[in-house]
Amino acid sequence: MKSKIPFILIIDDSDVTRASLTRVFDEYNCKTESCEDGLFGIQKALEKKPDVMILDILMPNLDGIKTLQIKKVIDDLKNIPVIILSGNVNKSNMFAAMENGADKVLIKPFNVDELIGAVNELLGYKLEQKISADYQSIDFKDDVVSELQKIFINSFVSQKKIIVDSVNRRDKNKLRVVCHQIKGVGKTVGLPEVTDICRNLEFNLTSDKVDWNFIIKQCEKMFSLIPKTQMELKGEN
Repeated sequence: MKSKIPFILIIDDSDVTRASLTRVFDEYNCKTESCEDGLFGIQKALEKKPDVMILDILMPNLDGIKTLQIKKVIDDLKNIPVIILSGNVNKSNMFAAMENGADKVLIKPFNVDELIGAVNELLGYKLEQKISADYQSIDFKDDVVSELQKIFINSFVSQKKIIVDSVNRRDKNKLRVVCHQIKGVGKTVGLPEVTDICRNLEFNLTSDKVDWNFIIKQCEKMFSLIPKTQMELKGEN
């Protein structure tokens, strides 16, 4: 049994992902800190020297791949193991992540057992869970989902404004970014339909000719599934 408390650094721009990971690692007696982008993540890693870094790919300012590229040339950081945790894991991103030093690549929404297993492997010992009966109870899980939903809805206030503005301006790149963020946490907060909608939106937005009427209908459907989200979108003239 290890006396040292493992320190996990979480680098992800999603409030829900940071909160859910923090909650999970707290149940496994880990210390955590989190950052919203790679630039702050590098600074925090230099300051705190984490045992493991959990890193998203698509983030503002400094994305996950660029963060890995910087990390691997800094002597104080290059040996810290990294788990990529992202909803944007295609073959190209997976190759780029592994080529630039990622030790593991996992897909959002994450599976707790898979995540903890990956951390155990990188640490070289097994994390010990707190009172498992409480953690496994239905009431506890419901409380966690409820807490994450509140965080999600609070963050969605700003995200929905970006969605509406992006649709009205026909800015497909900005819309893809926010859809990607929401897609990664929908199932985590008990809204799998929202994840499916965002996946469809992302796919449609990769087309050279975007069907904006389809986009609007999908966005309106998403808003109807999320409490307290009502807004107007401009259709095609």
